[in-house]
Amino acid sequence: MTVYIVEDEAPAAQGLVRLLEQADASLRVVGMADNVEDAAQGIAALRPDLIFMDIHLGDDLCFTIFERVAVEAPVIFTTAYDQYAIKAFQSNGIDYLLKPIELDAVQQALEKVELLKRRFGIDPGVLRELSGMRKPAFRERFMVASGGQIRSIPVEQVAYFQSEGRYVKLVSADNHRYIVDGTMDKVASELDPRIFFRINRQLIVSFPAIKSMAPFSKSRVKVVLQPVPDVDSIVSVERSAEFKAWLDR
Repeated sequence: MTVYIVEDEAPAAQGLVRLLEQADASLRVVGMADNVEDAAQGIAALRPDLIFMDIHLGDDLCFTIFERVAVEAPVIFTTAYDQYAIKAFQSNGIDYLLKPIELDAVQQALEKVELLKRRFGIDPGVLRELSGMRKPAFRERFMVASGGQIRSIPVEQVAYFQSEGRYVKLVSADNHRYIVDGTMDKVASELDPRIFFRINRQLIVSFPAIKSMAPFSKSRVKVVLQPVPDVDSIVSVERSAEFKAWLDR
């Protein structure tokens, strides 16, 4: 069973990984995120069977994730507070673990997942597929101004989005460049994460635009894009592992 962890405190995230290894060696942690944006993108791209999710993240409450992406896997919430219990169980929650988390609490939560599988004869992966009918609506095209005219660019023709100061520039596969409304965060939330990935603060790339890749440092990757962007196309350290998983899904 694949697991995704949403936790903004690195020691807590690593501690949870160790607890999961002790509780069930067959579990595979496929990704981690420490903020709403990365979590929404990672969950949509990796489609885990089970999610452990901290409620208080650095940029917002985790419930914002459910507004950005269809969370189709069961969720075990982790928090130091108990005032969000009701909302947690309204958001795919099957358990609610109070910090500091102990091994027996993790084991009991995993047993609850197994109980659901046995009782209903179905596993989280199949539940995810069945609930996949309620997919979020992603942008299909972008309205842009060009030469005094307004055009509509289908997302299939987008190579990448590039941040330039206060503006976001859409770069098409045939190397035409247009200013689009909104911020990089807003644009990223509207794109299909199976096709687009935000490799750093300045670039959201489409899979077809990636021509090759090469190691850039011990933990980073340089992506060769076509057309060539005006900024460095290097995957940030915090997104490298998730980017590799996205490529290999």
